Amino acid sequence: MGKRIIRLLLAFSLLAAAVQPAVVHGEEMTAEEKYNKLVEQGIFDGFPDGQSHLDWNMSRAQAAKIITLILGLDPDAAAGSGYYIDLGESDWAAGYIGAATAAGILEGYSNGIFDPTSDVTIEQLAKIMVKALDIEVDEDATVEGASDWAGKYVKAALEAGLIPPQSDYTVPASRDLLVVASYAAYEQLQETAEETAWITSAQQKGARKVQLTFNGKLDPDTAVVVLERIGDNGKQRIAVGIERLEWSIDEGSVTAVLEEKIQTGLYEVFLTVPVDEKTTTSEWQFNMTAERLERIELGGADSLPRADGVEVPIHLYNQFGEEMDERPDIFAVSGSHETKLHPERNVVLLNLSRLAVGSSVTVAVLADDRFANRTYTVGGEPELRSVEAAGFVDASGTPVSSLKKGETAYLLLRPLDQFGNLITDLDWLNENLRAEAMIHDFRPLNLPKTLVAGPGGAPAVSVTGGSYLRDTEITVTVYSNLGSVLAQDSITVQMYVDVPSIPPIAPPAAVIPTPTVTIDPNSIVTVSNATYTDFTTYVTVTTTLATDLYFALVDADDPEEPTAQEIIQSDLPSKMVDNGHVKVTGSRMTLQVKPNLPDRHYKLYVVGTLLNDKIVSGKATVEFDTLQNNVFNLIMVNDLSPGTGRWKFGLSHTPTNAQGTVYYLITDQPFTIHYDPDIVVDKLVYFATGNDPSTSPVEILEKGYEPWNGIGDSVDAGSGSLDAHVTVVLEYRGVRLLAESYLRP
Repeated sequence: MGKRIIRLLLAFSLLAAAVQPAVVHGEEMTAEEKYNKLVEQGIFDGFPDGQSHLDWNMSRAQAAKIITLILGLDPDAAAGSGYYIDLGESDWAAGYIGAATAAGILEGYSNGIFDPTSDVTIEQLAKIMVKALDIEVDEDATVEGASDWAGKYVKAALEAGLIPPQSDYTVPASRDLLVVASYAAYEQLQETAEETAWITSAQQKGARKVQLTFNGKLDPDTAVVVLERIGDNGKQRIAVGIERLEWSIDEGSVTAVLEEKIQTGLYEVFLTVPVDEKTTTSEWQFNMTAERLERIELGGADSLPRADGVEVPIHLYNQFGEEMDERPDIFAVSGSHETKLHPERNVVLLNLSRLAVGSSVTVAVLADDRFANRTYTVGGEPELRSVEAAGFVDASGTPVSSLKKGETAYLLLRPLDQFGNLITDLDWLNENLRAEAMIHDFRPLNLPKTLVAGPGGAPAVSVTGGSYLRDTEITVTVYSNLGSVLAQDSITVQMYVDVPSIPPIAPPAAVIPTPTVTIDPNSIVTVSNATYTDFTTYVTVTTTLATDLYFALVDADDPEEPTAQEIIQSDLPSKMVDNGHVKVTGSRMTLQVKPNLPDRHYKLYVVGTLLNDKIVSGKATVEFDTLQNNVFNLIMVNDLSPGTGRWKFGLSHTPTNAQGTVYYLITDQPFTIHYDPDIVVDKLVYFATGNDPSTSPVEILEKGYEPWNGIGDSVDAGSGSLDAHVTVVLEYRGVRLLAESYLRP
């Protein structure tokens, strides 16, 4: 049961409470009794005089606290003071106001004021409860006695039994109104908490981080988290990629690290967990903001060397305290002497070679509306005091532990001067130290190395895996000019398999997964069904108009991707395995290429031309693996439903004994835009039966998943009276294959 569904049930329970009030010991509970119960649970605070004072008015700060505690949100004082200019982190209600605002329940005034001590009106209370319980509203609703903006919330609250009818909803609300609604909400949430799990808060914690908290401990292996950004029109939904999930020790919260930085806007997160052989989904809508510059700091030691090209690091921090990796649009630098900004990196370059030892130099930086300055002392001539090895990375800066043939890694170095400043002058470093790469193989080799600029501009030593290396290791050592070792680290080189000159007499047959096909939208050539056997790959090509086909086969890890013209002219990447030109013999034909090696990953590019090599298609691409004893290359849906009054189907596939999981969606129309099996599975996880907003007007009639025991097994998806479309995903050994068909009950 999703959070939205939970809250709708809550609304109905509140409505029922208006007809059948809560009872205790066979009698109706009074507002006073409900208040005392909520005091016991720490939701309401008692007064020093022992009275409930239910006739008193309620402040906006008090309302924020009550709704935060009922929903189990984590107080966030920093968020409160960040949202509103009249709140400080030390204010007692800042945490509650911040949490409720981040959850999209409370909002301040347009001038950034929250006004925590002012009274809450009845219509404001109606809006707070309706948003907290996620009750849908009628945008055109009006209620006599309510403001124009509040009509929809007041009507929804009245229909849900949250507030009694009033002649004037603009007057301050008394505490007893909040007590009645809060108690019903608390009771329902407590009952639901024993049955399912849901999100209790979703908060942005960084430029790429979102923290979710739950109403209990979850299993990281079974919980599924999906994040979407809601478009400005409120209907468009954009999937947000999640790079990884970082779970708390108690598994009661998780931080989602996103693939890209957050944009300002409204987001919705979905949590799906298994419950009693079923799945339940909760959801949470909240606002997030794009990264902005909040603070600038100038780094380095207090003393700088007397030299040219001295670097002073500029540290830029966003509103979450994270160091930013992007430079602001506006950037100004000033200093006492020959000061300039590095063209690519966030550092200030100083020429201190003509200043006296002991003199001072001040550096000031202005970025956007943030400012920082710092005064340094000029020390003596630079001296290399230490070098730290910071690990191997690839060209993108990602840490690596091994190399393949042709791959390059960089050992990052941190050379420090006598003051503790980082030295980045490569010419100076190469004059004052030396580096070698020792290759451990049948014949050890010592290769002198020159320091280069690694990813991000840091000093580094580069190493590349060569064809002469076989399951070996490269050790990089950095020496002082006196011969002492300053830094050292090693990286392994994976075995390189040479192409066999004579293939085996009886090579094992292999079947590969359905290839991933990428096609230019304007292409008239498509490629599919790559199969590998007897050291030959057979590829099905479908084409119109084209009279000739040109192809190129390369290793998939080759970063060079040829253009259509280069494929025709045979101007191909270095890791090209095979290429050729064939005449078209029909609209559907089989192309044969020879990769020669099993257990390898390839890319095949195909271009169609007309007559005098006039390009008439885009470049079609298929990726495939020549893996022995792999999974299967196709599935087909068999309609078992005719005359049964039910939607039933079976599958034909290879191999026949595949045992895995089958996922299915039964819809009134084909999913014309969903050809990715992962997308289909995701829809099974978090979309309920009904209209799918991303594919409207497609209607999901049934969905589900169940174990699959191979050919001969079948799926009974339930009773049906209409012809329907079925989309099926078969998952086996981690591979997902998709097929579509019609069902006629």
